[in-house]
Amino acid sequence: MLDLTKKIQLDPPSQKRYLRLRLLLHVFFFLALVFVANSVLFPSQSLDLFFDNINSTKNTIVNPRLPDGKIPPKGSIEANNDFTFNANPTGNFSSVNVTFKTDADSNAENILVSTRKSYQAFLYPLGQPLGFKTGSLLTTPDGNYYIVSNGLLRKFANTNIILDFGYPKNSFIPVLQDDLANNANGPEISSSNTYPDDTLFFINERFYQLKSGRLLAFVSDRAFLSQYDTAQAIPKQQSIFEIYPSSEEVLGFVDATLASAGNSVFILSKGESFPIADSNTFLEMGFSWDNVVALESDEFGSYEQQKQFDRNQKHPDGTLFHDEATGEYFMIENEKRHPIPSGVILKTYKTKNAIPVDQKGSERTLHCSLAKKFLRSNSFDCQLPISELAGVIGNDYQFETAPNSQIKIKQINLIFSTPLSWSNMKSSLSKIKENLKNNYTK
Repeated sequence: MLDLTKKIQLDPPSQKRYLRLRLLLHVFFFLALVFVANSVLFPSQSLDLFFDNINSTKNTIVNPRLPDGKIPPKGSIEANNDFTFNANPTGNFSSVNVTFKTDADSNAENILVSTRKSYQAFLYPLGQPLGFKTGSLLTTPDGNYYIVSNGLLRKFANTNIILDFGYPKNSFIPVLQDDLANNANGPEISSSNTYPDDTLFFINERFYQLKSGRLLAFVSDRAFLSQYDTAQAIPKQQSIFEIYPSSEEVLGFVDATLASAGNSVFILSKGESFPIADSNTFLEMGFSWDNVVALESDEFGSYEQQKQFDRNQKHPDGTLFHDEATGEYFMIENEKRHPIPSGVILKTYKTKNAIPVDQKGSERTLHCSLAKKFLRSNSFDCQLPISELAGVIGNDYQFETAPNSQIKIKQINLIFSTPLSWSNMKSSLSKIKENLKNNYTK
């Protein structure tokens, strides 16, 4: 190829101009490289909540609420009323700057703002200890037999009733009397004329559960075995449908099952399937690839698909959390986290997807006091050193405040940032390496 560039001669003014432009280009690329490296290694992220347009897609702060669960109307918060909101920044940060912008008549100075870290669902209020799972068959050392029906503990008046019903004796789990205290007592079963609700059957090679006088089929054997043992189901003939009609409703897998269909992964709960946004969300929410079940088309079709499950969502009902430091287990139900008081109770739920949590860490709270911003009217801010919560498991920061006088907030802004330091750079590089590994080695 003919190359004439070596033979091109520039006059002195043009040569100077060329050298200046070349130097400017090098400086531009160097500054661009510094900017990109700084944004990657020392990231910052701004999240907002605009009360004037609460449904706007620009709102990246989630779940603003008063104690009754409602959103403050137009950002108005009464004196001494608790106000809570959550934020789920993407990445690792060392501090967060909290800014409240109020209307002209409000003063947010000296209002205390606090934050703590975990998963949103694990920050739910503590509920009552969980009793045995509905449908469980139990026996105590004194020779008594029970079934948990509609959550209530129902005692069989005598063993003849058990035999008449056809319950296999080996299907009753030995438990201690003290464990039974976690289920409220229901009426005693004194007759074998009518099966109690939640009795399990095996009819025509399919598993069923009795609910309100109707038999609900499990969508598959795998769905049944995710909740119960085969021995718990009473074998019956087709004629039982003459007494207990079949329902069109079907029963699926145990709540909080992780399942795959096609190229997507879902979390299943209460007859609904939630597609998980991406692999980073999957891992950040504490899930494990080892627990994913590949669904058949009929199994997946029995669920109603919901909106995408992203990192701003709360873990659904049935989610099991495990504090490895204390050995305690908690299950999410109706926006409460219920402690599971014993291993024998836990066993009846057959949930395998226990998500690690740090209960002690989740109780640690950071505080800061809002101060008026310099030359900014009706704007108040403070900073929280969230690096102190770096070791706490979870992706969610929950913020709380209770103003001592009525205020009206127009906007909340959170700026998560990472100051320049050697330790922060090493931490960012380690996180990048971990993300690359997660994306390409599932």
